[in-house]
Amino acid sequence: MYLNILKKDLKRKRAMNLILLLFIILATMFVASSVNNVINVTTALDRYFEMANVPDYFVVAMNKNLAVDIDETVRSACAVDHYETEDILYLSTENFIYEDGDIVLEQGTHLVQSDIYMNYFLPDGNILETVGQGELYMAESKADAFGIDVGDKLTIEVNGVSREFVLADKIKDALFGSGQSTITRYIISEEDFACFLSAENAEEYYGGTLVYLYSSNMETALPQIKPLVDNSLLTMDKALVKFFYIFDMIVVGILLVVSILLIIIAFVVLRFTISFTLSEEFREIGVMKAIGIGNFKIRGLYLVKYMGLSVIGAAIGLAFSFLFGKMLMSISSQAIIVGNQSPILVNILCAVLVIAVILLFCYGCTGKVKKLTPIDAIRNGQTGERFRKKSLMSLSKSKFPMAPFLALNDIVSSPRRYSIITLTFFLCLALLLVLSATVSTMNSNSLATAFGWAGCDICLDNKIIMECMQEDGRERLEKHLEEMEQTLAESGIPAKCYQEMMFMMPVSFGENESNIAIYQGTGSTMDMYEYTAGISPQNTDEIAITRIAAENLDANIGDTVTVKNIDGDKEYIISAFFQSMNMQGSGIRLHSDAYINYVQAAGSPYTQIAFTDHPDSKEIERRMEEIRRIFPEYENIRTCAEAVADMLGITETLDAVKSFVVVLSILLAALITVLMERSFIAKEQGEIALMKAVGIRNGKIYAYHTLRFLFVGIIVVMIGEIFAMPLTHLCMDPIFEMMGMELAPSYVIDPVEMYLVFPVVILVTTAVSAFLTSIYTRKIKPSDTANIE
Repeated sequence: MYLNILKKDLKRKRAMNLILLLFIILATMFVASSVNNVINVTTALDRYFEMANVPDYFVVAMNKNLAVDIDETVRSACAVDHYETEDILYLSTENFIYEDGDIVLEQGTHLVQSDIYMNYFLPDGNILETVGQGELYMAESKADAFGIDVGDKLTIEVNGVSREFVLADKIKDALFGSGQSTITRYIISEEDFACFLSAENAEEYYGGTLVYLYSSNMETALPQIKPLVDNSLLTMDKALVKFFYIFDMIVVGILLVVSILLIIIAFVVLRFTISFTLSEEFREIGVMKAIGIGNFKIRGLYLVKYMGLSVIGAAIGLAFSFLFGKMLMSISSQAIIVGNQSPILVNILCAVLVIAVILLFCYGCTGKVKKLTPIDAIRNGQTGERFRKKSLMSLSKSKFPMAPFLALNDIVSSPRRYSIITLTFFLCLALLLVLSATVSTMNSNSLATAFGWAGCDICLDNKIIMECMQEDGRERLEKHLEEMEQTLAESGIPAKCYQEMMFMMPVSFGENESNIAIYQGTGSTMDMYEYTAGISPQNTDEIAITRIAAENLDANIGDTVTVKNIDGDKEYIISAFFQSMNMQGSGIRLHSDAYINYVQAAGSPYTQIAFTDHPDSKEIERRMEEIRRIFPEYENIRTCAEAVADMLGITETLDAVKSFVVVLSILLAALITVLMERSFIAKEQGEIALMKAVGIRNGKIYAYHTLRFLFVGIIVVMIGEIFAMPLTHLCMDPIFEMMGMELAPSYVIDPVEMYLVFPVVILVTTAVSAFLTSIYTRKIKPSDTANIE
């Protein structure tokens, strides 16, 4: 008997059972793939570093200012478990010539080496073992940023010795592969590297060493290798290397958020659907009670039914979850390796979890069986008693036409039913608006000061940076900038040219000491920079410091710190705080007139140009073309906003994520609208038949059903726009704070995208989906009024 009841129920309510099955498939697919991705992204970086054999600490040393023996210093450090070294050539952009003239290298440091100690991963997942003569390998993220493809040719020239190379393949470089790293590594063959070393003064002037240190107690090891650290160009621990991937992790973090949202949507909609379908079973339950079937057996009957549906749906959803999960992770950062060791097991466990949750929902919803009686089957589930108004709206007092009135009345009368749709649409729209504000901000120049830069209009290559990394480097740089200003003035372009130089030096205060990035601007004045507290340095013995660096030293405004350099110790008074997203927010700014030996310089980002007559954006674009004509040797000329985007390194990836979320939101909105509307039609078949019986045309019914979802969409848009910026601050401010920002960024809004495009996308998708689904009501006839099914 029970088997026959189940068979007839599945056939008789085919539409609702099919809708429920689809939701189960979606829930399983979303949950399985999303949980898998959550596991992936939360463990990705640690696993990647372990696979790549990233050191606990590494040192970049240049031969020209190295005054200690590396091997002797490290071997004497008993806290160092073991170490490895890689010989390098420390080059700049002018040492590289690409056959394709459209390829432009980014600013920063370019390291050429043949030694391979760390693990570098090829696109197929294998480790790079050997490099053939004439071949070159570089990080995939860097190659893509430069516009370099496999097979492209380039020439590297060092002091008159040049060699031609072909990019053999792209690799994953855990140490320097982040988009935020300004260091690019090129791996060539031992024969080619030896050829460069044979160039005159190449080893003395360009040569250097990467020292990889492995220790279980780096705090103890650091004082033991202090002579090497003090003579180094750059030092980093593993935590700082991880920090450079923070924006790459934003991408996988957004995928994590998307995955969590999908899980929430899946279970919320599933809970609603089960509750909704069971609420319509009053007639069947009443009849079963009338013939003597007990509460426990009735609940068991429905549990068996939903068990069958959930097993079938979970099996189908499990199959699709693998493809959907790969699609989600396909847009993750190219800088890291993201993978799960046991995706099948995780997906199967998630499918079992979905089945268990469905049965739990079903068991909870069937608790109402105890309250139903055989009389409910006769009274269509109604007791005939109501102690409150059914609706807040009155047709006689309303000035709305019939369709809008009925649509609004439904929403007001059944807020819980439509809250599911509201929540789903809000989650999709909110994520879109947060991404819009974030991407727009990263593509603007509003974050220039967050990098500690002085404001500017355009940025150029730092062509002579290697020439300036000498004792007379400051004088050379000043002369270069003055000549550039004069050349621009002669061409009718009034401008101020300036450039930042970075140094890594030990800084101490009391018993505390730390290696801190030190910045000095040439051609700029101290009032051109942004400070968060205090007064800008007025004298050469005054500095500004970031709060993070000050906290590491336990120093404050008014304290005197000591900077150790090759010319001896120098004391400076802290006069102000500033913020910087460079070097994990740790930095010091010297006065522009302070003396520092440029032989210690570690690098420089861009030559900055600020037009003194404040032109508009069109004029800036015209002047950029003119500057390209005046200085043809500068291939990389860009606006300040473009330079900021390059420094961040993930704006293009975030754009791809945003596009993906747009498509996903459209699909979710359409799918949920279709399934919900189809559920409503099945429930309201009698009401629709009655409307037709009293002469209401199909067009009015279509409009009524469509407007219900459209009004919900309008409510969602209003709520989403109100909470867009608070949610952006809530989600993104902690990320920028981790990068070193003390103050919340001033988010830039694209008004067309935020207030027009995305809201219209949600509204149009909802309205079209609801309208197309509502056309199904034409199959309902006036004679169906008597059928409560």
